[in-house]
Amino acid sequence: MIFIGIVAKPKKQNSLIKLIKQQKDLNIILIKDSNIENLQSIKFDTIFIDANIQTFKNIELLDNICKKTKYIAVNTDNNKNLEILKEEKKSVITYGLNHKCTITVSSIKEEFAMIAIQREIIKKNGKLQEIGEIKVKKNEKLDIYEYMILVICDILYGKFMKN
Repeated sequence: MIFIGIVAKPKKQNSLIKLIKQQKDLNIILIKDSNIENLQSIKFDTIFIDANIQTFKNIELLDNICKKTKYIAVNTDNNKNLEILKEEKKSVITYGLNHKCTITVSSIKEEFAMIAIQREIIKKNGKLQEIGEIKVKKNEKLDIYEYMILVICDILYGKFMKN
């Protein structure tokens, strides 16, 4: 059983859940201040941090969860100071509009966006995702960060991209 954690602002939580639930064997859990104590025993495979974690009241508990997580995908546009991840020895995938991110946007056209993979990523199956670009059909329901999350999910778990 694969557990995916999501740290996101309340208005974005539902769209991220719908986006990631495309894969039937993934269990999605929202990580919030109100439930973080109850999640300490869960070993997440991936945590998507899309909200600013500096606003978390229980940052130590989030740190404990992150220490047991294989992949952490962080929106660096929302998280400038990533002290919580500095000592971690796991795969941290950064995404955002910053040119230093692992996953960023190289161009946006009316019908598609080009998502750039700027560093190699070791996939769940042990294979290497090389540097390159992925063309993603635009959908007016998604924002640019959700496109980047889709690409990360596709790299890690496959079967997300429908080009």
